[in-house]
Formats: sequence, structure tokens, C-alpha cells
Amino acid sequence: MADLSNRLREPLVLTVLIIAVAGWLAFVAMWINSTGQNEQLRADMATLTAERDAAQQNLAEREETSGALDSARAELASVEAELVAANNQLEAANQDFEARNGELESVSQSLTATQEEVAALEARAEEATASVQELAARQAALQSEIQSSSRQLNDVGSRLEEARRQEETATANVAQLADEAAEATASLAETQSRLQSAREELTAAQDERAELAQQAEAADADLAALQEQVDELTTQRNRLEEDVQGYQEQLQDLQPQVEELTQTLAERSRELAEIEARIASQVPEDDAERTQQSQTFEVMTEGEANGLRLTLGEDGRFEMQDRTGTLVEGDYTLGNGELVLSEVTGYVGTASFPMTCPVQEDAAGLAIGMAEGCVIGGLRFEVRE
Repeated sequence: MADLSNRLREPLVLTVLIIAVAGWLAFVAMWINSTGQNEQLRADMATLTAERDAAQQNLAEREETSGALDSARAELASVEAELVAANNQLEAANQDFEARNGELESVSQSLTATQEEVAALEARAEEATASVQELAARQAALQSEIQSSSRQLNDVGSRLEEARRQEETATANVAQLADEAAEATASLAETQSRLQSAREELTAAQDERAELAQQAEAADADLAALQEQVDELTTQRNRLEEDVQGYQEQLQDLQPQVEELTQTLAERSRELAEIEARIASQVPEDDAERTQQSQTFEVMTEGEANGLRLTLGEDGRFEMQDRTGTLVEGDYTLGNGELVLSEVTGYVGTASFPMTCPVQEDAAGLAIGMAEGCVIGGLRFEVRE
């Protein structure tokens, strides 16, 4: 019973009981209110009905007199209006009563659910009572065990003292272990930090190893290609050595003929120099003056070389400047279909000098032909006015 009373003091049980009581009180209040209103409306209806009957009786009596007819009719109209208003009030009261009945049904349903919960709680209370009885039996058994243990407690006293001394020793050991654990924790944190650094270094080393492996594969491929080239060049070298040996033998056979041709070439050169001198003496003076004047040419076609400017001075010096203002200058010679640039200063990149480029000169400008080592080959320089 004590357990049941404790269960009834629980918040959930108290809440359910309070809701149940509130529901019943609301139901009774609504019923009383609805009953009182209906009785009042019926009383009003009966009063109005009686007044209407009285008015009708008065009207019948007054109809006997011609002078009171209009007054009786007016009073009858007023009573009928009051009757209509009373009917409207009665209809409104009925509607309110129906609404209250709906609320009453809802409260009844809630009350039914609450009653079911109370029944469940009562069943649980019965179960709790049985549990209490079982616990009481177990308590009696435990009481006997406690009495038996009390006898053993005296024997345990000395052992407890020993255990307390051991506990003090263990406490000191635990404190020491706590200090060691703190030191181990700090060491572990440092080790984890070093481990993280080592992992990062390992990751970087693995990435570098993968990159080196790729480079090694590429180098192996290049090495294989170079080995093939070396083999091919070795074969070519052997073949060329054989050819050179043959050419040396031919050279020994042709040496007398070469000496004779050298003499003949020297004579032809002297004759050609005399012919060139005669031709030079016959060139008009205005053409000679025109070739000695400075001229500026520029690349007009679209592309990277667009805007490249070439100035050929009458003193044998040239200047070449691109769109960014980078300037290269040096010596030049133009003649016999060739443009030769030498003694160059400035940023030249990978170009080598002296540079010889085939050139076609016309009135509109210079067309540079393709040749090995000629970095401006394929460009068309237009004359700038």
C-alpha cells in the first residue's frame, strides 16, 4: 500500500487524475448551464405564449369596440415581434446546446480515455503491490542474510583494516601512476605531433618518389631512344669511315687534278675581278648613291614578328627592334643575294652569328629566304617611307 501511495504521488498519475476531475467538473458545469438556459428559455416562451394568448383575448374583446381596434392590433404586432425574437433566441439556444453537446461528447471521449489510463494505472498498482509483497519476502530473506553477515563482519574488521592500509598504499601508487600517466600523455602528444610530421614527410617523399619514378621511366625511355640513336650513329660512323677511306683514296688520285683546277680557278678569279671592276665602273652614279643611303624596313604581316623593324645604315651598321622595344645592332653586308649580320650586340637568344640569310630585294622591300641558322627566314620586310 505504501508503494501504491507513492505511485499515486507521481507527476504523471497526479496529472491524469487532475485532468479526469477537471473533465467531470466541466461536463457537470456545461450540463447545469445548458439545463438552466433551456429552462429559462422555456419559461420565457411560456410567458410570451401566455402574453400572446392574453393579447389575443384582449384583441377579441377590443374588437367588440371599434375605438380600440387599432391599438389592439399594434399591441398584437408588438407581441408577435417579441414572439419571433423569443423563437430566434430559442433557436440560438438550441444551436448553443448542440455545440455544448458536441463539446460534452469530446469531453466524454477524453474522460473515457482517462478512465482507461486510470484502469491501466490501477493494474500497474496491483502489479506493484504484488512486487511489494515479493520484495517484502526478499527483504525478510535478506534480513536473515544480514544477520548472518553481521556475524562475519567482526571477522572482516581486521581484514578491513588491512584493506584500508592496502588502499592507502594503492592510493599513493595511483597518484604516482597519475603523474606517470600525465607525463606519458604529454609524451604521447609530442609523439603524435612528430608522427604527424613524419606522415607529412612520408607523403611528400612518396609524391617525390612517384615523380622520380615517372622521371625515371621517362629517362629510361629517353635512354632507350638515345641508345638506338647511338647504335644508328655508330653504324653511320662506321659507314662514313669507310666512305672517308674511299674518299681519301680518291683524293690521292684527284690531287694532281685539284692542283691544276686550283691554278685554273685562280686565273678565272683574276679574270672575274677584272670583269666586275669593268661592270662597277659602268653602274650609274645615282644607283651607287641609292645603295649607300640608310633604309628602314618593317614586317607588316600578322603574327609574332609583326612590327619588327630593320634599319640598314649607309655606314654598314644595322639595327633591329621589335614591338616591345628590344634592340639588336651590329654590322651587315648586303649583296649577291645574301644578307650577312655579324658583330651583334643586344639580346639575341639562341641565335648565332655571323648569320647568313638569302634575300630577294625589290623596290617594295626585302624578302628573307629560309636557311639554316637564319632566325628571320620567311619574313617580308616592307620599305618604310
